[in-house]
Amino acid sequence: TSASSVEPQPHSVRSASPICHQTQEEDKQRQQQQEERTGREEKLTLEPLFKVLDTPMSESEETATTLPAQLDRSHSMQMEGYLGRKHDLEGPNKKASNRSWNNLYCVLRNNELTFYKDAKNLAMGVPYHGEEPLGLRHAICEVAADYKKKKHVFKLRLSNGSEWLFHGKDEEEMLSWLQGVSTAITESQSIQVKAQSLPLPSIAGTDTSFGKKDKEKRFSFFPKKK
Repeated sequence: TSASSVEPQPHSVRSASPICHQTQEEDKQRQQQQEERTGREEKLTLEPLFKVLDTPMSESEETATTLPAQLDRSHSMQMEGYLGRKHDLEGPNKKASNRSWNNLYCVLRNNELTFYKDAKNLAMGVPYHGEEPLGLRHAICEVAADYKKKKHVFKLRLSNGSEWLFHGKDEEEMLSWLQGVSTAITESQSIQVKAQSLPLPSIAGTDTSFGKKDKEKRFSFFPKKK
């Protein structure tokens, strides 16, 4: 009887071990399935977020690429290069103190003509002798037909009566600069006309904004005080 009671115990232990292995394998499979499900859910939740983020980025990139093109179209005439320059008149019928020719790097930008010793000084932002740029508003640019000492010369007469002579290496260069400066002059005058025409509707009373009316009142008071 004692032998028969001892023998079933190893059988019970042996039969329990494969069940444990099965439960462990099932647990592993369930964990893998859960991880796969969570991974799929994360992908599903992340995908729409990325799509939403991508659309404004693409729109901003499109605007970034189109804005410079629009600005370039509305921007003023731009040219740069070497020209011979001579300051002929300081004012009406008043000759300049230094009337010698200098070969300078000229930059036409923002309806102004700025001069540099060379392209390196332009990159450093150092104008020739610290000169201020020449404002082209109300200026006159034409071929210097009366100047006979050099060829391919055009003159620029500013609103203050000063006059400058410029000469190019050939006729083509002279004409390109003459056209560019003339275009900048017309642009500066059109900008001034637009600026003058803007306040006119508000003065007539068509503008309903209070801020602009207050500014107009302030400006109207100053001449009365004087």
